[in-house]
Parts: sequence; C-alpha cells; structure tokens
Amino acid sequence: MRLPTTAAAAAVLAGSLALTACVPPGIACPAIGFVYSAPVIIEASPDLVGNGSLAACLGDDCEPALVEPAEPGKWEVPQEPPYAPQNTIGLDLGAGIRVVIVDASGATIRDEWIEIPYTSSSDGRCPGPVEFQPVVVT
Repeated sequence: MRLPTTAAAAAVLAGSLALTACVPPGIACPAIGFVYSAPVIIEASPDLVGNGSLAACLGDDCEPALVEPAEPGKWEVPQEPPYAPQNTIGLDLGAGIRVVIVDASGATIRDEWIEIPYTSSSDGRCPGPVEFQPVVVT
C-alpha cells in the first residue's frame, strides 16, 4: 500500500520533528549506536578471595554464577547466560554487576552491587562511545 504524497511528507516531517527534541538546536548527532559487549572485568586482590570463590551476574535481581579467574586478581564476566539475561545486547550506562565472594569455609565475605565505571569520548552534546572500566572490589 502506498501512502499519498502528502501523507508521506507529513510522516517524514513528524518523524524529523520528534527526533529534533533529542539534542539542542543547531546540533546534529550521528545516528550511530554504540554497543559494549565485551566481558566485564572484575579486579580484586587475590588475598581477598584467597582459597574461596567469586561469583557475579549482570542485571536486576540476578543470581550470581561462579566465575573462574582469568589470571590472579582478575575475573572476566561474559555478557551471556548464566551471568546475564538471555537477550542482553551490550551494557547501558549506569549498569551494575553483583559480585559475591565466598571464603574457603563457605562464608560470604562480600555481596555487593557495584556500578560499572566508564569513560566517554563524547563532546558532551551528543552521546558518544564509552569504554567500561574494570570493577574494583576492595
């Protein structure tokens, strides 16, 4: 079904006007979506974990799953099940991670939700690419 020329023009104009509310007048932002899908890095002193374990998960009300260390003091949490919901497509700004550290006797020594820090190369007017930093557990 083809729209009449007037209806098509009105639809394009309405869409353009709706999008102009996203940025200040005179600013044009690129229509690029920046997606960060790399693993979330957790850094913790090997002494803090000791002979225990570290579990983590992404998302609200998530259930932490055991994460094997990538190297001493560093864990990489993939953005996929069982660490993240099935349909995860990158991290949002303000995203957090739940980190649970259990000692060798099974006692919980940390159970924290920590916001994932990031840096942005944005000029402040338009959203820009961000780089998520390691989550440091002390």
